[in-house]
Amino acid sequence: MAAHNGGHFTLAVKGARQHPLPKAASTPIDMASLRILERSRVSPPIGAVAETTTLPLTVFDIIWLQGGTVERVFFYRLPHSTSYFCASLLPDLKASLSLALQQFYPLAGKIRRSPELDDDKYEIRYVDGDSVSFAVAEYDADFDEVSGDHARAVGPLLPLLPRLPRSDDDDDGVPVLALQVTVFPNQGVAVGVAVHHAACDGLSSMRFMFSWASTCAGLRSSAAVVATPPVFDRSLVSVPRDLYSIFSRKFSKRAEWIIHEDQPVDMVVASFTLKGDHIRRLKELISAEAEATEGGGASLRCSTIMATYAYVWVCIIKARAYGSDRTAHFMFAADCRGRLRPPLPAAYFGNCIGACFVEAKAGELLRENGVVSAAKAIGKTIEAFGDDPLRGAETWPERLEAVVPQQPLSVAGSPRFRVYDLDFGWGRPKKVEVTSIVRSGAMSLAESRDDAGGVEIGMGLPKHDMDAFGTHFIDGLNRLQ
Repeated sequence: MAAHNGGHFTLAVKGARQHPLPKAASTPIDMASLRILERSRVSPPIGAVAETTTLPLTVFDIIWLQGGTVERVFFYRLPHSTSYFCASLLPDLKASLSLALQQFYPLAGKIRRSPELDDDKYEIRYVDGDSVSFAVAEYDADFDEVSGDHARAVGPLLPLLPRLPRSDDDDDGVPVLALQVTVFPNQGVAVGVAVHHAACDGLSSMRFMFSWASTCAGLRSSAAVVATPPVFDRSLVSVPRDLYSIFSRKFSKRAEWIIHEDQPVDMVVASFTLKGDHIRRLKELISAEAEATEGGGASLRCSTIMATYAYVWVCIIKARAYGSDRTAHFMFAADCRGRLRPPLPAAYFGNCIGACFVEAKAGELLRENGVVSAAKAIGKTIEAFGDDPLRGAETWPERLEAVVPQQPLSVAGSPRFRVYDLDFGWGRPKKVEVTSIVRSGAMSLAESRDDAGGVEIGMGLPKHDMDAFGTHFIDGLNRLQ
């Protein structure tokens, strides 16, 4: 039993404790320490794509129309000078980006309201010559400090992020993708990526990143780049006819319950690892306890994702000191590609993730081995979702609006994305950071870079919550010994 997450599933709701990334000018970081060397635009090769192409947004896309961007930063240890990087490595990086955009051309387009369709219809429109914003910068900062696992301020990460405008900033449509490459002289390089979530989910965006990286590496090694081309055919998406109109009414306009609050000044980010051995022990504990409580029946089939979700959920409930009678909420997104009837191809480009909602009394999660109760609740939700991922989908907007003020834990990313295999020809990343979790209050998930079978967990929390979370995380692992 497994859930494969494809992106964030958190929306900001009036009254919620949401923590948007602040504008750069309001951060404690002196932006003078970041020097922009170049601002340019990169497009697919002229004439390589049809002159004008449009992709209608589906019911899965419209959910994210006002959901903001997903932002990742890939850190690579690369001890070269800025001049060497710009002269020797940057040309191939830009040339390979152009070639990757030839296949993934919607990323160079814009999201806009469909002029020839009903008012509630939206599309991605690409016109030959459309391009992606590409910035090159130099950053006077400590590479290892900014890219570490330890708890650290969000501010130093912000200059590494490209910016996409909000969806009401451009009447002609809003860009889908922006990129920034930042050189830490003689230390490393950071590749910052911002993708509008209405264009695609995490699985699709990472397929693009792998196309770009493998093409770049191939240019330097003369190796052939073979990749399955993306599938854009929206007619393959089979959903109830009235679901689009329901979602469009709720998600296509900037509703009054979407708010922007100031980020707490003590917000920090940190990464934690569940090693393969930790996960094995968690699975054994969960399966054994579940079997015992069921009177010797069949044990719970606990996957790595289930064990990780359950463990982190319990740790965050302890860190926030929930009262026993309070209802704890957990939300995650699961890939629907293989679950629709008929199923979509794995290479389908766009959003194809559904919402999973889990709740439990905090008292159940706070007791000894509360991780078992958490895993059982998560497992039931995954099982029901697998049977019919769109059952009750018409209620997702109302459930989100009701649940988000209750501080649910949510999830961004997945070990399935294999982010630590992304190699531009410079070696594997030293660190991958999902910075957009600071806005949503989600945890990020990736495979462990150094431990086979392990999972890396990223958290963005106020410092006092992060300190408490770290204590409970380590104490729980010690008890597994």
